[in-house]
Amino acid sequence: MSGRERPRGRLPEGRVRTLFEVDRPDRVLATGGVLLVILTYLAVLDRIVVVADGSGSVPVLAALSLAGGTALARLVRPRWALVCFLALVAVGTQQYVASLPATVALGENLGPFVGDTVSLLTGMSILRIINADIWALTLTPAPTVFAWYLAVRRRYVAGAAVAGSTLGLLVLTGDAGATTTLLGAVGVAAAAGFGTVEATPTAVDARHGRSGASSRMAGVGGDGLGGFGGDATTTEANLLADSESLQIQGSISLSPTVRFRIESERVGYWRALSFDRYSGRGWIRTGEMEPYDGTTAPPPGPAERVRQEVTLAGQLGRLPALWKPVEVDVPASVDAYQDGSLAPTRSLREDESYTVTSARSEATPADLRSAPEQYPDSIEQRYLALPGDFPSRVADRTADIVGDAATAYDVANRVEAWLEANRDYSLDVDRPGGDIADQFLFEMDAGYCTYFATTMVAMLRTQDIPTRFTVGYTPGERVGESSWVVRGFDAHAWVEVYFPGYGWQQFDPTPAGPRRLNEQQRLEQARLSDEDNVDTNETGPGEWSPTPTPTATPETTVSSGDRTATAIPQRSGVAPPGLSESDPTTPTPTPGGAAGSVTSEQAALAVVALAGGVAALRLAGIDELAYRAVWLRYQPRNSPLEDVERAYARAEYALEARTRTRRPDETVRQYAAAVGDEPFQRLARLYDRAMYAETASESDADDAVELAAVVVGS
Repeated sequence: MSGRERPRGRLPEGRVRTLFEVDRPDRVLATGGVLLVILTYLAVLDRIVVVADGSGSVPVLAALSLAGGTALARLVRPRWALVCFLALVAVGTQQYVASLPATVALGENLGPFVGDTVSLLTGMSILRIINADIWALTLTPAPTVFAWYLAVRRRYVAGAAVAGSTLGLLVLTGDAGATTTLLGAVGVAAAAGFGTVEATPTAVDARHGRSGASSRMAGVGGDGLGGFGGDATTTEANLLADSESLQIQGSISLSPTVRFRIESERVGYWRALSFDRYSGRGWIRTGEMEPYDGTTAPPPGPAERVRQEVTLAGQLGRLPALWKPVEVDVPASVDAYQDGSLAPTRSLREDESYTVTSARSEATPADLRSAPEQYPDSIEQRYLALPGDFPSRVADRTADIVGDAATAYDVANRVEAWLEANRDYSLDVDRPGGDIADQFLFEMDAGYCTYFATTMVAMLRTQDIPTRFTVGYTPGERVGESSWVVRGFDAHAWVEVYFPGYGWQQFDPTPAGPRRLNEQQRLEQARLSDEDNVDTNETGPGEWSPTPTPTATPETTVSSGDRTATAIPQRSGVAPPGLSESDPTTPTPTPGGAAGSVTSEQAALAVVALAGGVAALRLAGIDELAYRAVWLRYQPRNSPLEDVERAYARAEYALEARTRTRRPDETVRQYAAAVGDEPFQRLARLYDRAMYAETASESDADDAVELAAVVVGS
């Protein structure tokens, strides 16, 4: 060195110190914190691609992006790195827009990309986008390159901010779950704690896995993606509380509350909506909705027009009716979904009525057996998809069950009959840790309708038969010549199979006898306990007689005066041809199945999470203090329903810390009664009513926030 000696720690002019010239271990930990945040959102994006059955690879893109960020850190200054970031954003946008079909309507007077972006920023799950896999792949490079560039250049807080913003978007859309969010928070804390602390990141509701603005939006639970929102303790709440997503639960209860009365010349399942995208843990409805223009196309093939008049016994945000509704008269505006379902834009109130005219398919088994098996591309794209990591043994087992079945109709019948005969009906089940369909087929002995229907859909899709998961209500209790009373426990899930020339046809693999027995027992219990709203003037003890379960594929009929209503043949104890009931139904899992497998991404995430945990020890108590100060003690106001939901979550969290945790089988009101806190009991009633009705008033929201403040502060 010429001249004077350079002070220790200084670099020659023009050089920038990077990660590879470290003199302090805490800088390595700060860098690890940024990497942890990056890996959390990459794990979510990877899962989105897998669920959407995309062919791209997030891990490969991530590795290339990290390498690119490292190279940029050695070569260019921040302003040029920012230019590279913007260029990557532009290229990703162009690639995504190019992938969109011209027929997809994503927003009135908005371009496709802008329409999707606006929808996501208002809380729509990425998985509801038809090309969700392309969106996830195009999002991967830009933030990864830039965040890692900043980390390598020792701008830890800035790097964590870029990565955290990306994760924050996934939290906003509901696609990042509680565990993922918590790991991201640990990474941000490590980056800020071991780097240069200039700003504190905003606390996130990690316990509930969602932001206040999007608590009710869709996601995939249990797989690193977001939760589904709401406390679905009853079958009705689980199946019908959310029109965008459905998470399959463990043990569940039945609600005997009367929901509506229906007048109809034909009995059937009162269908509400269907879901097309299977995540392995639940269901998502993709596609957009548009205002109903007064009529919809009837199903192909022969159909009978049936008029139904429905009178509500409480608030309801659906329009249950026979499939397929073609005309409606509703005291509210109506939206039409791409699957043919209709729904009011607001919840209908008690004593309000609506009428529906449905075109009810009259296709016979002979018709369906003769249907061609060449499906439209749009049907195959949406209704044959399975997650990219779906266990292959399900297809093998399904092939054994269907044997030599020659038509799609026969395949569906054999799968339906096998599930009815070989799995028991029970509301008391432990939610499995792996893929629901795989676990129900190989590891479980019993379940309820969501398990049966989910498994049948997955099994038929492995045989290249378009199938979807459908929810609504079974017929209910007959109270007159053409009148039925429908209760909450009539909420049900079943299967619809597509037949070219005849449209969607109904199948139900859930054993009907045990299901009805559970419903009758629950009704008798409610009557003995003098519960409210379980009977009408037309119903009462000793008069309950559920209507036989109908189907669109008649094999037998049930007399109904001078009319006939089709009914599902009861095949309990009957094994399909080629597979006896004595055949093993739970073979030893084969290597490579869903259970117990650990991916390289998960292993890498675990390593970095350990580093983040070490960093968190240095910041002991900071995250909890921030959590309580920001989430527990302060509630920003949003919509009335979101305000009620968050108020209850805050109060329950505070009360659990002082008393005990609510049990999985315990309803909100049962828990409130058990802990005996009067303000919390009032809040629980408000929350329960709001979640059930899917709406809340401003005064309800005000009361809920005030009651939560009392509970939290006491």
